[in-house]
Amino acid sequence: MKEITGRQRQIIEAALAIVAERGPEALTIKGIAGRVGFSDAAVYRHFRDKAHILSTIVDLFAGSSHQLLKEIQACDCPSLDKLKLFFLDRCRVFAADRVLATVMFAENLFQNDPLLAAKVHQVMQGHRRLLMAAIRDGQRQNALRDLPANHLFIMVMGSLRLLVLQWRAGAYGFDLLRAGEKLWRSLEILITGPKGG
Repeated sequence: MKEITGRQRQIIEAALAIVAERGPEALTIKGIAGRVGFSDAAVYRHFRDKAHILSTIVDLFAGSSHQLLKEIQACDCPSLDKLKLFFLDRCRVFAADRVLATVMFAENLFQNDPLLAAKVHQVMQGHRRLLMAAIRDGQRQNALRDLPANHLFIMVMGSLRLLVLQWRAGAYGFDLLRAGEKLWRSLEILITGPKGG
């Protein structure tokens, strides 16, 4: 994807702020323009339409995710380390870029556009495949609990999701990465405890 400009990022952040505050149905070019102090025409100079803005948001998310998945797949490290790398990297990325944090957990943002919804779903499925493979490898090596792999996946992703939602709901009032590191230590105890339960 082509690098986005500072103006485009302003527009994207305004769009996401509107969605976060008033829901996806409130998202309009006029509302975005008003929020950033541009004319409607100025917004259209940077994006063809609202769908183009949403598509760019998905592309940002997909690009970030693709790079991470490549790094984890290339890592010659234990499965538990791959899970930790994913978990903490997402905390780090979201703490540095709230736009991506909003996208990751905004399923309703894309529900009216089947193409964008499919794009987001594809990215999420890439996460799932990578984490499920790491979990199954860890179980084969007796490094992770002998529980259904899908349940371990839900523990990891569900914990990440809830932590980020709490951070967003609390107006980003705590250090997400530090909280993620503490949560990961607890998760590690849960998923690597006695086998066979």
